[in-house]
Amino acid sequence: MRGKSRKKSRYGLLSFMIITILCLSGCLTAFADETDETVLKVAFPRASGINEIYDDGTYGGCVYDWLTEIAKYTGWRYEFITEGDTSEQLNRLKHGECDIMGGMYYRDGYQELYNYPEYIMGSNYSLLIYREDGSDIKSYDYNTFNGKKIGVFKRAAQKIKRLQEFLLFNDLSCEIVYFEDPESYEKCLDAGAVDLMLGTDVYMKDHYNVAVRMPAEPYYLVTAKNKPELCEELSQAMKAIYDANPNFAAELYNKYFPDSYINSIIFTEEEREFIENSKPLRIAIIKDRYPMHFEENGVKKGIMPETLRLISERTGLEFEYVYAKSHQELIDLVHEGKADIIGGFLDSDLAASSFGLARTAGVMSLESVTLKNKRTLGQPYGGVMAVPEGRYMKPDHHDDKIVYYRNYEECLKAVNGDGNASYTRMPASVAGDFLAQNYWANISMITDTNILDEVSIALPLPVNVTLYSILNKAINNFSEEETRCILAQSTLNIPENEITLKSLFHTNPVMVICITIGIVVLLSIIVILLQFYRMKSKIMLLKLEKAEETSRAKSDFLARMSHEIRTPMNAIIGLTNLTRISGEATPMVQENLSKINSSAKFLLSILNDVLDMSKIENDRMKIEPVPFDLYQVADGLKSMFNSQADDKGLKFIISFHVEEHCYIGDKMRIQQVLANLLSNACKFTDPGGTIRLEIEERIHTPESSGLWFCVKDDGIGITAEDINRIFDSFEQAKNSNLRANGTGLGLSISKKIVYLMGGELKVKSKPGEGSEFYFMVELPVYKGVLPDACRKVEESADMQFSGMHVLLAEDNDLNAEIAIELMKIMDITVEWVNNGEQAVKRFAERPIGFFDIILMDVNMPIKDGLTATKEIRAMNRPDAAAIPIVAMTANTFQEDREMASESGMTGFLSKPFDVAQLHIVLQQAV
Repeated sequence: MRGKSRKKSRYGLLSFMIITILCLSGCLTAFADETDETVLKVAFPRASGINEIYDDGTYGGCVYDWLTEIAKYTGWRYEFITEGDTSEQLNRLKHGECDIMGGMYYRDGYQELYNYPEYIMGSNYSLLIYREDGSDIKSYDYNTFNGKKIGVFKRAAQKIKRLQEFLLFNDLSCEIVYFEDPESYEKCLDAGAVDLMLGTDVYMKDHYNVAVRMPAEPYYLVTAKNKPELCEELSQAMKAIYDANPNFAAELYNKYFPDSYINSIIFTEEEREFIENSKPLRIAIIKDRYPMHFEENGVKKGIMPETLRLISERTGLEFEYVYAKSHQELIDLVHEGKADIIGGFLDSDLAASSFGLARTAGVMSLESVTLKNKRTLGQPYGGVMAVPEGRYMKPDHHDDKIVYYRNYEECLKAVNGDGNASYTRMPASVAGDFLAQNYWANISMITDTNILDEVSIALPLPVNVTLYSILNKAINNFSEEETRCILAQSTLNIPENEITLKSLFHTNPVMVICITIGIVVLLSIIVILLQFYRMKSKIMLLKLEKAEETSRAKSDFLARMSHEIRTPMNAIIGLTNLTRISGEATPMVQENLSKINSSAKFLLSILNDVLDMSKIENDRMKIEPVPFDLYQVADGLKSMFNSQADDKGLKFIISFHVEEHCYIGDKMRIQQVLANLLSNACKFTDPGGTIRLEIEERIHTPESSGLWFCVKDDGIGITAEDINRIFDSFEQAKNSNLRANGTGLGLSISKKIVYLMGGELKVKSKPGEGSEFYFMVELPVYKGVLPDACRKVEESADMQFSGMHVLLAEDNDLNAEIAIELMKIMDITVEWVNNGEQAVKRFAERPIGFFDIILMDVNMPIKDGLTATKEIRAMNRPDAAAIPIVAMTANTFQEDREMASESGMTGFLSKPFDVAQLHIVLQQAV
């Protein structure tokens, strides 16, 4: 049942659609083109007002607007053919290459070439046109036409007939010259063949004037002869358009063609002479009176500046402004000879005469409004009208009184005040400017006054007739479009007025109240926040001071601990070295001494790591770039780790591939990083393994090199879990089978040192296969020559120190004893003092050049080593400034080195030291 029901529904719907289509078939036939798109080719030769083609590619003109309206009834679409002149387009239409063309007159024989519809598209006007240099032709005096030649198009029979009627009616005698060729006819004026030309608006050019405008003949939209059905459909559409709007054609003509013409200005000889000899005319005007005159960003704007610009363009006259504050002052300026003319005069000829003035033709008219006191709105008469001095106004009622005030603003104040005036009147744009500037609480505006103030220019009586004539000719030459443009630019471009608190409050009191409340709340919040942040800042400052104090205490503690630990360490290492050097120890004792020395150095390395970590945490570690030989760094590492690798049964290989040897960088820190990496490789590589140090120059420029450092081993490797934390402080890789001694600071320190040098320490490792630590830094190439000539040389024989005299200043007896014994081994004579004061005294007592070098402890009682050094350097003897003074101290911070250098010390020997280090320092010093 459900299936049958659906089937019946489908049949019912189909039947309804068929019946509907049959009922509407008549409508669809009548307006078939609404659904069937017909594209017509339109012959569209460019002709002003008829067929217009704009710069943006769009179209206009009477023909285009007709076709657009017709398309609403027919559904036609158009393809506009714009190539070629009128003759070419007519040929296309005649041969069926185009379908339709507009602006066609009816001529004998044309009906055999084209189809004319039943209705015209409009009627034009004939014009008698002459060139602007035809000064003997006057449009206001037809008698000047006598004896002139008038060119006509021979086929325009209707126009010629109307011309003949015009000449007969006005009793004029002219010679009519006929032109059969359209091209010759169009050029007859410019060719000088005739004096006047009978034409239409289509033939108007910029240098043509109009002498007479007379009714002419109708024109049509025509179709190709081979399409009569198209012409029939065109007639039906035009009939429908005229039924809807009988004035359609007239409105289109008025849209594109003027009903009056502005001819060129022709000045008399006297006027031309006046213009040539005239100085800039002084025009009196009220300054900053919108819309007459105002300035915006230093540019003068308003009705009068724009008017004077157009007058200057037409006449060549120049103007300069004389400013006034009121209308009466304007009048006074011209009568006193301080100005030549008045700009923005708003009164009538009668009023002008009463002021001793004569006004020119009007430029434009401004609507006036009445501004009334709200308390007098219901008062029909008997009021007081406020009028600016220098203006002539009639009151609203003959019983009203007139009271004069200085200017418009004073009039407004009188109306807005305590009832001194009931109302005033002024141009609407002027009133709008005042109302925008301030709030007038008691004033109400009445706009339907129907009173117009005509803007003009006024001259003092008796007038300068020549100037008056020139100004009138220029003003009367303004087009309606120019006048509208002046008014639009001057009234739409409202100047920005200063916003006051009063005006803002009266225009939007709710907003002002809300803003005020918001400001109060905001200020309260700001005060609370300031108090909060002030307290927070104090707390932060206290915490910062406490942190700084803690940091200082930590640094002081580390410095003291370093000094206190290094002093006994110096004794341990020194005595161990002395015992080993003596040669009296048995092999077992030698072995024990070696272990003691190794343990002491390990303890010293732990101390150095802790100090370096402290420097890093306090941002006190600095990179000290100096010239150095990279080959010497590699050679030193080789010497340092060869024996260690041999002892453990490891193979140690150095791969060195660089073009340059000498660079500028921190040699000590580079050596420290590589030593840390090599030390770890030795620790975590089983006997029989291989350790490799690779140094390569991967980027080379004349100024710098990119150096790649890599330490590889085939040891136990590092797990993925450990790789993520091995660079953390106090961390080591976990391995149940092997635990190496150390603080866990080496890699962390190395990573931070590499970062300070501009690189990044990275690692690749697999458990059981080994590890690879690498980094890359860019170092400047050193162009100079190092003392060792930047190349490895064979070590020369040990320098002979025999006979050298050394002054040793050391307060610790044991350290002094070790230093003396070490130097005795080198056959050096030592004089020992235990404080700085004795050192200064001893140096002064000895003859000049007696001491070859001074080893000066820094921290000593009575007088420290820094002060003693300064006093020695200040002595008036030749060797005081030249003698090497080496700081010998347990303080190893960078600032300790800087302080030693500033005091005049030339070297630095950190405790504990061994005989080799002492040997190097002495060799460098002397």
